[in-house]
Amino acid sequence: MTIKLVYFDFNFWRVDILRLCLSYAKIPYTYDRVPRADWPKQKQKFPFGQLPVMVYNNKQFGHTHSLAVFCAKKASLYEKDEVKILIINQVIDWANEITNKIAPSIRAEMRDKNFEKSKKLRKLFIKNDLPIWFSYLEELLKNFSSDNNFFTDKFSIADITAWRVIYWFYSGKLDQINSSFIDKYPILKKYFLNINAHKKFRTLDEFKQITQEN
Repeated sequence: MTIKLVYFDFNFWRVDILRLCLSYAKIPYTYDRVPRADWPKQKQKFPFGQLPVMVYNNKQFGHTHSLAVFCAKKASLYEKDEVKILIINQVIDWANEITNKIAPSIRAEMRDKNFEKSKKLRKLFIKNDLPIWFSYLEELLKNFSSDNNFFTDKFSIADITAWRVIYWFYSGKLDQINSSFIDKYPILKKYFLNINAHKKFRTLDEFKQITQEN
């Protein structure tokens, strides 16, 4: 059965981890983009009034974490060991948490067009939240990875998720945050650069679309 993914008309980690996962395993999927201007009219068509959504077996499914687990299992990028499953789920939850922390500054800019408020909120995020949440991720890697190369000692959805969210902050697309922020987390920086250089991963069209985006 063909998988269809639906998201807004821009790249973001919530859908990108699904696309990367499926593409890595050569699982075919289709991808529909909803223009942001059309979202208020279309919102009620989707589960929970949110995106991403996956259409599978003619039914719609929502919530990033659930979809990530489903796609990872399909792609053999999940785990069977219960402890490793916990590690993977923590990384996905970390991605959601840090996104929730930075979201107010993004909403102030993108939705409210209140650039002064956005600037102040971003400064508070950089001071109070960014160091804590990236320290959490680095500690998770140190505590559970035997070599700091992969979270579960083999490439998984945890690494796709961590890479995609770190890249979001590393890319310079977020105002007041540039790639130098990661220098404070040397183990995490080495890990990120290793995943970024992963031979099979970086050949994916989805990887290229994300990293070559203007």
